[in-house]
Amino acid sequence: MNNYINKGIRSGVITMPGRTWKNIENVLAKKIKLYLLQKGGIEEEVKSQHEAWRINFSDSTITYYRKGTLYSTLSNSNDPVVFETWKYIDSLVGSPYTFPTKDFLIGLDETGKGEVVGHTVLTGVFFPKEIFNKVEFIVGSADTKKRHKFEYWDEMFKKLDHLRSSGLDFVIEKIPPWHVDKYNLNKIMDVSYQRILSIFFRMVEINQCRIVLDDYGIGPTLERFLNFLEKQGAEVIVTNNSEDKYLEARTTSLISKRIREGVIKSINEKTEFQIDDLSVGSGNAGNKQTLEWIKKWHASGKQWPWFVKKSFKTIWQIEGSIRKPKKITPPIKEELLSQEFIEDFNKGHLTIKSLSVVCPRCGSILKSATFANFNKGGRNISELRCPNPECGKAIEDAGITLRYYCGYVIPDSNAILRNIISNDLAASRFFENFTLVLCSVVRKECDGTPRGKKEFNELRKYDAMGRIKLETIGRVEDLPDDISGTVRDEKIIEACLEYNAILLTADKSMSTFAIGKNVFTIFI
Repeated sequence: MNNYINKGIRSGVITMPGRTWKNIENVLAKKIKLYLLQKGGIEEEVKSQHEAWRINFSDSTITYYRKGTLYSTLSNSNDPVVFETWKYIDSLVGSPYTFPTKDFLIGLDETGKGEVVGHTVLTGVFFPKEIFNKVEFIVGSADTKKRHKFEYWDEMFKKLDHLRSSGLDFVIEKIPPWHVDKYNLNKIMDVSYQRILSIFFRMVEINQCRIVLDDYGIGPTLERFLNFLEKQGAEVIVTNNSEDKYLEARTTSLISKRIREGVIKSINEKTEFQIDDLSVGSGNAGNKQTLEWIKKWHASGKQWPWFVKKSFKTIWQIEGSIRKPKKITPPIKEELLSQEFIEDFNKGHLTIKSLSVVCPRCGSILKSATFANFNKGGRNISELRCPNPECGKAIEDAGITLRYYCGYVIPDSNAILRNIISNDLAASRFFENFTLVLCSVVRKECDGTPRGKKEFNELRKYDAMGRIKLETIGRVEDLPDDISGTVRDEKIIEACLEYNAILLTADKSMSTFAIGKNVFTIFI
C-alpha cells in the first residue's frame, strides 16, 4: 500500500478523484470483474442500456460500459480496497502517460490565452519520478479540457500541494491583460519559460531532467536554449496536446487553471465589477454571462476594468472599431542586461549576483538604479534612471525587462512605509506581476505602524486580484526584540540571494551593503 495515499485516506486530507480507463476489451473486462468480486465487491443492477455491469465497494462504484470504458467514482472512505483495485487495473491496462525516462520531470504549459477576461497564466511543474504514481492518482482523471468551477481545480491543487514535501514544486507566471493587448506574446512566453527552467535547475542537474513543453510556436531564443539543454543531456519534448501523453504536462495544466480560476472567482465576487447585479462569469467570450456583462458594461459608458483584454475581437467590435488592434514585439531588451547575466541565463543559471543593468545613454554597467515617479501629460509614470550624476537619464523598458528576466522584488521597510508599491500599482504599474517577498524583519518593523498596515492590506488586495504575487518568509515570532541593524540587513540580503530578488530600498547604507554582496538594487 502506498503510505502517502493510505495516510491521506485515514486522515481525511486526501479525497481520491474518480478514475477512467478506456478501450477495455471484453476479455480483460471479465478478468477485472472477477477480481472485483473476489475483493468483496457487490454486483448491482445496471442503470442504462449502455452499461455492461456495475460493482459497488463501500462508497465507490465501478462501472463497465459496453463501448469499452471502465469508470470508478471517487471515494471518500477508509476502504483500502478501492485504491488496490485501481492499482490492479493499472497493472493490466497500463498508464496512459509516458513512463518517466529521467529522474526528474518538468512540464510547462499555459492557460487563459483565448479568454477575453483575465491573465494568461504560465506554469512550470517539477517532481521526481518516485512520486509519479502519487501525482497520477491525483490528476490522472482531471478533465482539463472542460470548464469547471474554481473549487474543482482547487481540490486537486490542495492535494498536489501536500506533495511538496515529497519534492513536487511549481512556478507561476502571469501575463497581464494590457501586455496581451499591446504585445505579441511569444517572446514573453519564451523568456518566462526559460526563467522557470532556470529556477528548477538550481535544484537538480540539467541531465537528470525530462522537459515537456506544449508547442505554442516557440521563438529562436528559447529554441536555442532547449537545444543547449539537450546537449547537456536533458530530454526535451515539444509537442501538441502534451497533457494527453505526459503526466507532468497535465499537472502543469491543472495548476495553471486553478490559478486563473482563482483570479476569475475574485473578480466575480467584487461588487465594483458587477453591473445590474451581473458578474463577469467565466471570462470566455463564448460564455453567455460574460458576453452579457461585456455588453452591459460598455453600454454604461464606464472604462473597461483592468482585467478586460481590449484587443480581443469581442471588445473592439462592440466598441464599433473596424480594425483589429496591431500588436508589437514586447520591449524585453536583452541589451539592457549585463553580458555576464545573459551568459549565465543562457546556460540555465539564474543568479542575482550577475545581474546588472546597462545604461543605454552613458554605457555604465549598474548594480543599482534610481526609481523615479513623475506626472507626464496627466498620467503617472514610473521608470528607472541612471544614478550617475553626469547622466541621470531614463533607462527605458527596464521595468518590463527586469519583470520577465528576474521577476522577484524584496522591499525594505522604508519602501513599505512610503507605500511605494501600492501607489505604483494604482497608477503606472512598474511592479505589476512581480513576486514581492516580505521578509520577517520587514513585517516586524512595519506591521505595528498605520502606514505599514495600510500598505500590507493594499498589497494583499492586489495579490487577491492576481496583479502581484505575495510571499512571506520567516517567522516574526522567531526574531529577537533587540535585533541589531547589521543582523536585520543581513537577513534581507540573504533572502535576496536565496530568491534571486531585486532589493527595493530608500536606505543608502543598505543599498551600499547590497551592492557589496552583488545584489541588484532599486533605490527610491
